[in-house]
Formats: sequence, structure tokens, C-alpha cells
Amino acid sequence: MTPIKKGGSDRSFSRVVLPDQSSFIFMHYGTDVAENSCWAGINEFLAGIGVCVPRIIAQDAHLHFLLLDDLGDIDLWSQRSSPWEQRREYYFQVLRQIRKLHAFDLAQLPSGLQLAESYSEKLYRWEQNYFLENFVGAICRLELSPSYIRDLEQELNDLTGRLQKMEPSLIHRDLQSQNIMLKNGRAVLIDFQGMRRGCLFYDLGSLICDPYVDFTVRQQDELISFYYDLMKPSYSRNEFLNNFREASAQRLMQALGAYGFLGLKKNKPDFLQHIDHGINNLLAAAASVETLPVLRELAGRCIRKLAANKI
Repeated sequence: MTPIKKGGSDRSFSRVVLPDQSSFIFMHYGTDVAENSCWAGINEFLAGIGVCVPRIIAQDAHLHFLLLDDLGDIDLWSQRSSPWEQRREYYFQVLRQIRKLHAFDLAQLPSGLQLAESYSEKLYRWEQNYFLENFVGAICRLELSPSYIRDLEQELNDLTGRLQKMEPSLIHRDLQSQNIMLKNGRAVLIDFQGMRRGCLFYDLGSLICDPYVDFTVRQQDELISFYYDLMKPSYSRNEFLNNFREASAQRLMQALGAYGFLGLKKNKPDFLQHIDHGINNLLAAAASVETLPVLRELAGRCIRKLAANKI
């Protein structure tokens, strides 16, 4: 058994190699994060609707272990420097698969399927505070005036209200390049234990504004258009884009908060190398809509503070 060190969860992974050289992945999960116990049931559900996920070979719910097919070591993130013409098809595969999840009729959910807490005003607000505490405060060391905080809170409360008005769907919740494995030409989704009811644009923002990957504007537009054509919504592309940008800003706040928390409090400094991309992506998302001027200004302040700290 060879340990695999990856990610920021409390799960552990090892590669098991047998004498005949066949290999499997052994996953052991803790009980600190309730959604870990949802993994096996969600895996079965996703496989049932045609989403590519790892095959479960054996499991022991009492001892908290799963034995899975070995998907190898190549994820979508590892291909980030490859020509776009090679990567694009993998992204199209992911968007086709995640559309199956987003389009699933919530009324048809299996009665025994355990899901993580649905997105609500409480959860959106928690993510925003997570960002303010672990990124703005802990990483950027910015002190905000009471009046500034009031303006920001009002703006983020309004953002939460708009996100909640969007039609709910099932979402992956962490649909980024390190959670997409590539094997035999197929994109396989992992780390879906956080699946829940939420806003589908949160998933799109996770993938298309992923701080782990450099995208050009043209590449992002191509992926947005591809999903828009898959979805065929009843509303305009401009409204679709606005929803995408606002949900992307929410997702990027969560991601930056996670980088700060994992990098500083969990002593996983590798996450800190992604904060520059993350905050620049947040600035771009906030600047592309008229509804987030305070967040846009805050992102700019964070960028300037980070640059000053490096001098």
C-alpha cells in the first residue's frame, strides 16, 4: 500500500498493488465531516444517471472504508499546460456529465439518498464570512471600517437573495480540475460527497473560473456557450451570463476562504500558491456585473495588499 497525498479533506487514500500488478484505491474516511458518509450512496446515484464515477469494489460502512477502481494519477489539473485543443474535449465531457445532474428532477430523488445541507441563506452567508475571516483577515490582513462592513454585508445579502431565487438543482459543489480524473480518454468525477441542492451556476463557476487553471477569456466563453447550448434555458444569454458571474463570485469567495483556512490553520501551504489566481478571478467576476461594486473594490484592495506584502 502506497499513501496518496492529495486534497484538503480528512479522508486518506492509498494505492493497493497486488502481486499480479493490478491496483485499487483504498479510501478511509473519518467522522468529523458528516458528508463523508454520503459518498457511497451518491456514487451509486451518479452512476445510475450516467455520470462517470469510480466503481466501488468493496465497502465497510462500520469501519469507514471503501475499495475503489484505480483511476491513475492523471487529473484535469495535470493537463493545464497542454494545448487547449487537447483539453477542451475533456471540459466538454465534464459539462455534458454535469448537465445530467443539473437536469435531474428533484422530485424523483431516491428516498434514502443522503445529501449534504442544501444551499440556503445560512450557508451562503457562512461562505462569505469564511472568506472574510480566512482570506481578507488572515491572508491579506485587511482591517475594514464598520461603515465599509455594513455596505459589504448589504451587497452580499442582496447577492444571496438573487442566488436563492435561481431554480435549484443538484450540484457537485466542488467541480474543479483536481476533482476530475482522466482515464482511457474519459473524464471521471470524484469528490462528490458534498453534492446537494443548490444553484447550477455555482458548479459552472467552480469549473470555468477554477483558480488552479489559467483560462483565456475566449476559452471561458467557449465553455459557457457550450453549456448554454446544452441547457437551452428559457431566458436570454445575457441573463445566463449574469447568473454565472454572480455565482462565480460566491464560489470564489468560498475557495479563497478555503485556501486561507487550509494553508494557515491546517498547515497545508500548497493551497496558498493559488490565492493570486483566485483573487484575480474574483475581481474579474465582480467587475463584470453592476451589482457587486463593494466586493469588486475589496478584491482590488486585497490584490494591492498581497503585492505590497511580497515587496
